[in-house]
Amino acid sequence: MAFVTHNHFLDMHGADSLENSVPPTSPRRANAWMILFLLYTLIAVLLTGYRYLDDLTRQHPGTFYMRVLEEGTGVYSVFLLLPLIFRFARIYLYERKGWLRLGLFHLAAAVLFSSAHTTMMAISRHFLAPLMGLGPYDYGIMTYRYPMEFSNDLIGFTVIVGLYSFYQRLRIAQAQQLAAAELQTKLVQSQLENLRLQLQPHFLFNTLNTISSVMYEDVRLADAMIAQLSDLLRLTLQASRAHEIPLGEELEITRLYLDLMQKRFEDKLCVTYSIDPSLNSSLVPQLILQPLLENSLRHGMKSGSSAMDLFIAAHRENGSLILQVSDSGSGFGEIGPSGVFGRGLGLSNIRDRLAHLYGDRQQFSISNRGSGGAQVTLSVPLHTSAHIPQDSE
Repeated sequence: MAFVTHNHFLDMHGADSLENSVPPTSPRRANAWMILFLLYTLIAVLLTGYRYLDDLTRQHPGTFYMRVLEEGTGVYSVFLLLPLIFRFARIYLYERKGWLRLGLFHLAAAVLFSSAHTTMMAISRHFLAPLMGLGPYDYGIMTYRYPMEFSNDLIGFTVIVGLYSFYQRLRIAQAQQLAAAELQTKLVQSQLENLRLQLQPHFLFNTLNTISSVMYEDVRLADAMIAQLSDLLRLTLQASRAHEIPLGEELEITRLYLDLMQKRFEDKLCVTYSIDPSLNSSLVPQLILQPLLENSLRHGMKSGSSAMDLFIAAHRENGSLILQVSDSGSGFGEIGPSGVFGRGLGLSNIRDRLAHLYGDRQQFSISNRGSGGAQVTLSVPLHTSAHIPQDSE
């Protein structure tokens, strides 16, 4: 019968993807089944209209309620069998026993489905036809009805299983892509953590080395520097698990570090800040400034006799936070992989951390100032939470 073919080709496609697109235990599943029910009702209405108009074109009026009965029982019988179809399709999808066995399994399942579908239509029409005032319903000789309906049911059953398999494989591919992306994220986080942990002992070693250099010359000064170092370590440990901290906290760590250095170099080191106060809550990588300052001091004051000016600036520009550290020291020598980036940990560490955190949305540049000295500028997306906006204003 024509309505069976329409039922399979039009109904089951939507049922499959919708039913399996929600978690099995989610309340959304009930909503999905309600949507399916409404969809099947719409299909029943459309098929009833199609069959009734076909009767009118053949000058067979008075068949409206019969078409309602036939199309309604045909559609809703399929709807009631959908859970079994879905279950079979899942078994079919993960079966790995060879094409012949799969084919026989598919054929057997199609026979069961068609038998159940035809039986449900026969029983429901037998009881509903008299209630609708249509009298006894004649479904013909069932010995022939079952094989007749099977030809239509086999086609529809094959279509729904094929669509389900395609949909599930698509979902599996998407899940694999998501898992790969999560693995990549964890790898990046691990690399970031490794870079951060490299930096902390490096920073502590250099600071202790600075204190050691004045220990035998001025015990009081060394004692004061140790006290400041404890404050500095307290601040860094408080944020030790964070890859990003507010700029205000980063500047507090910076000031403590530079206070230590000013005690060592006395009046030879002059520090100037130019910070936009509105940026204090903006997030920056933890300990991003300290290696830059350490680099300036190590190379700019290596002679130990000349004074040096150190400038620290922060401002916003086109949705980015710009940090700049410059000095009046001796400047960089060779700039490149074998130059400043090839010596020591600080600058290469910063470059790698920025790349991991922000990808191509960051910039990191080093240069020699025209008036003498070195300048390092870095740009990161302006944000105040762990979520970095795609389009900052």
